[in-house]
Amino acid sequence: MKNSTLFVLVIFLLISCKKRETKQNKTDQIKKQETKQKKEIKKEIPEKFSWKNIKLNTKNIGSFPFLTPPKGIKVTDDKSDNYELDFSKLRMFYKTSNSTFDIEGKVKFTEYAMENPDKKWEQYYFEKSIGDYLKSIGATQIHTGEITQEYKEEYWQNYDDKFTVPFRNVKNIQMWVLKQDNRKLGFQLGENTMAIVEETVFKQTIEKITADKIKEEIDANGFIALHINFETGKSRIKPDSYAIINEISTMLKNNAKLEISIEGHTDDIGNDASNLKLSKNRARSVLFALVDEGIDENRLQSQGFGETKPIINNSTEENRAENRRVELRKK
Repeated sequence: MKNSTLFVLVIFLLISCKKRETKQNKTDQIKKQETKQKKEIKKEIPEKFSWKNIKLNTKNIGSFPFLTPPKGIKVTDDKSDNYELDFSKLRMFYKTSNSTFDIEGKVKFTEYAMENPDKKWEQYYFEKSIGDYLKSIGATQIHTGEITQEYKEEYWQNYDDKFTVPFRNVKNIQMWVLKQDNRKLGFQLGENTMAIVEETVFKQTIEKITADKIKEEIDANGFIALHINFETGKSRIKPDSYAIINEISTMLKNNAKLEISIEGHTDDIGNDASNLKLSKNRARSVLFALVDEGIDENRLQSQGFGETKPIINNSTEENRAENRRVELRKK
């Protein structure tokens, strides 16, 4: 009887162990399958561009912009297509993952033409010359060919040709990068066009408008131009500009003998009469805001000049924004 019970117990233990082993095997198989699937998914997601994957270059490549036109090719005289920017960016295309990344810094755009005006443009010669030269100085090509239709559709939604060579009709856009100890470079090559960027660290130059700075500029120049925000077409000061009003008030309180003229200016949108009225009302709004801050109204004067005294032409929205200003002038 004892032997029979022992036999049953052994069988039971063996069956239990077998079940646990089977369950563990299934668990191990599931984990292996999940690991395999994760690896496959990872392979399907192309790796995005990383400077870590670009070989360090130690060659002497000269100074910005690093290359001259090929023989027989010249830079065109069109200044709108040939310019240099101290700080901008180039949007680079990375073919491996069909993605983009930006390089910020000093940028140069150049358009080329044949030196002989009777000679047809030689795109292949241009591409071959530039491409071989970039390869010789150790640059790495990260894209060549067309930009995919999928990306074109996405890109055109936010298109700005200030950040890339034109590629509407070009089937062979080339993108190159080069990394050295102290700099990173990007090169874009299109149809008779070239864009180059040398990465630089952005330095913020905007300073907070303070009472001391307002006084310093008035002392130095006799006036200061401030961009106080008003509601569109109205003389009501926006809440975000009351910080400036507070600094003006502090400056006047710290300089009790100073008297100022508050002068309003507009851009050229709208007619002369309405702009003149608007500029007067806006200057008057600033005056009342300062009085509310405790400044004696006898120290203040307001007047408006409409669009009659622009500091820059009104050809662009950026320029018009510069002309929409309030000046504080020492009386």
